[in-house]
Amino acid sequence: MEIRQLEYFREIATTGSINEAARRLNMSQPPLSYQMKQLEAELNVTLFERTRTGVTLTEAGKLLYERAENLLNFVSSTRQEVAEAGKKRVLRIGMTPTTVGTMMPFISEFARKNPDVNFEVHDGITYTLYNYLMDGIVDVAVVRTPLRLDGVEYTELHQEPMIAVIPSEMRLERECGLRLKDLMNSPLILYRRYEKFIMDAFSAQNLTPDIFCLCDDARGAMLWVREGLAVAIFPESMRCFCEGLHIETLAEPALETKILLIWKKGKQPTSLVQKFLDICMK
Repeated sequence: MEIRQLEYFREIATTGSINEAARRLNMSQPPLSYQMKQLEAELNVTLFERTRTGVTLTEAGKLLYERAENLLNFVSSTRQEVAEAGKKRVLRIGMTPTTVGTMMPFISEFARKNPDVNFEVHDGITYTLYNYLMDGIVDVAVVRTPLRLDGVEYTELHQEPMIAVIPSEMRLERECGLRLKDLMNSPLILYRRYEKFIMDAFSAQNLTPDIFCLCDDARGAMLWVREGLAVAIFPESMRCFCEGLHIETLAEPALETKILLIWKKGKQPTSLVQKFLDICMK
């Protein structure tokens, strides 16, 4: 299995068409098809289902596509590092969109002390960044709990509560401090990443909430709140996306999340990574 074949495979998977992939790769269709047949023969699997409108990935193809993305990203990163050898060093960091604010003071201090270092940042959800770290695509990653911590070392950077983002016209009755029980008469929007975490907290209090919507894009969910459809429950760092909306902190210690900096266990950090860790851990 060659890097070139993986690049060809990714282009076909992305376009859903061998002809269109060949056009984008500036090659004719027959040799591209031949390379894919060679790849399938080597792996002893079928990667594509041919249809009248193009191609679709089989289950084996979907798995290879996921791994190919990681491998090709790693190859690209390695090429850059080798090209910059002796010029600029590169620190590869994975960050979720809502942890950037937490990390910037550390990154800023590190950059001032190490002007010869460039940065390569990979965005993604916590689980994606964990896999990037395990696959060697990033040196360190900034993630949120809950998550599995086997295979990594970590240091805690910040702890924050959950917030309720409330439509301006909606009023919640409570005695003092907003609790989960105070949300029982309101439809709720949950970020899928925290669904189990939040539902477990409700269950621990023998509460069954009205889940109006589960979503994968927390920022997009704010549009639902603006329309007055439901109350959203998100980490406090989502405040920056909630301008003009009513926000209250949930007085629920069980719902506090931690922002962690993680790096691979059992692998001695490079001197560059160790310098960054020292700044984050002091």
